[in-house]
Amino acid sequence: MTSFKPVFLFQNGDERQENNQRFATYDEAKGSAVARFMRWTMPCGWDVETSTDKPNYTHMNGVDEHL
Repeated sequence: MTSFKPVFLFQNGDERQENNQRFATYDEAKGSAVARFMRWTMPCGWDVETSTDKPNYTHMNGVDEHL
């Protein structure tokens, strides 16, 4: 199974950090990353990577929900 995970970039993009959120679609992961990035002050960017983990979150109407 493929899922998508938000990844946050730190220190000019040299450091990449993720959490345990996995989304069924790229667009959900992107929406989550963009929303969180707008609230945080430390990251210098964001990205989305594929994962072999089962999706455990959905992102709808600007909100992440645990499945």
